[in-house]
Amino acid sequence: MGFDEKVDRAGVVGSCQDLLRFQAMFARHFAGGPADRFGAEGEAVVVCALRRYGQYRGQLIRDALEAAKQAITARSIVTHWDMADLHLLTETGSGTIMGDDRRVTITFRDSPDWGRWREYDDGVRLARRVYGGVLPGIADALGAEIAADTATLDLAHPWTITLGVPNAPSGKPAPVHSCVFDDADAGVALARRTSMNNGALYYFCADEATKAFDMTGEATVRELVRALAHERADRQKAAHLAAGWPLDVKTLMDHWDGQLVSIWQFDPGVLTEGTWHQDCSWCPYAAAWAGLGKRALDLGYIYDYELHPTYYRRYHPDMRVQFEAIKTRGDSHCKFRISMPPKQKPGEPAFKGYTGKDV
Repeated sequence: MGFDEKVDRAGVVGSCQDLLRFQAMFARHFAGGPADRFGAEGEAVVVCALRRYGQYRGQLIRDALEAAKQAITARSIVTHWDMADLHLLTETGSGTIMGDDRRVTITFRDSPDWGRWREYDDGVRLARRVYGGVLPGIADALGAEIAADTATLDLAHPWTITLGVPNAPSGKPAPVHSCVFDDADAGVALARRTSMNNGALYYFCADEATKAFDMTGEATVRELVRALAHERADRQKAAHLAAGWPLDVKTLMDHWDGQLVSIWQFDPGVLTEGTWHQDCSWCPYAAAWAGLGKRALDLGYIYDYELHPTYYRRYHPDMRVQFEAIKTRGDSHCKFRISMPPKQKPGEPAFKGYTGKDV
């Protein structure tokens, strides 16, 4: 991350790959945790959440097609797909998409989220649960048919999804490629939408868990957010130590585990070994939660409250996390005020305290 990003094709593709790894991590904790914690009842809750998440995503695709004044066909669904996974298959050669307006066959040989799932003992089960819940939801929202045998998915061999729109005209099958990465702005928009979907996945899982299990569900959601923070921080700490870098604020932000192209939009700020002060004007998660309503923002605040202090202090216990304002409390910006007092130099900015409504 840092302050020296460069928006180019490789950076956008790399960002999308990072975001799919995040999707796998989110699935591990938020779609896996409730099932592990509450057994069969938790499994049912997660399946419902994933179905709703799929319906949400299907509506996004429908909205994009309406904006482009295109009919719903198998090919147009793929070219207007709301996540980076299908677009990366053809961009990187990790899969193939072939078909006509009536039917398209999508073959995965690999995917960045697959790679992250393979690192988990229960990764295959997680992947099957996610696809088994999300794909039918997408089909529901689009009035389409999606056939996928999740029992054959093992994250090691090619796996095929068939997407059909029965009332669309048939024709000669041909490769389907959105070419979205040919345009930098379109690629960044896809990356931002993919990141927003990660925030939406958290919301639907947290919403169902707290509705079904009330305060116990909320306690579990908070625990799962902290577990996500631990995984992220531990991965980065190990990588930074292996590289021989000092564990300080600048190292963490210059070599952040997020995207090469900043999906978050920041105003100019300060970054030193002991201080990161910067205002975020647009956050994909907060944007998704705002679009989903007040309850989503309230659950988003739980995410913010639990993730940020846990994440930074797990990376180094001397770090302090404060916010002068935060979107999930109703402010227009998230004003990050991260400090590591032993590394701070005289004259570096101090935390002013929560200002509330950006006063």
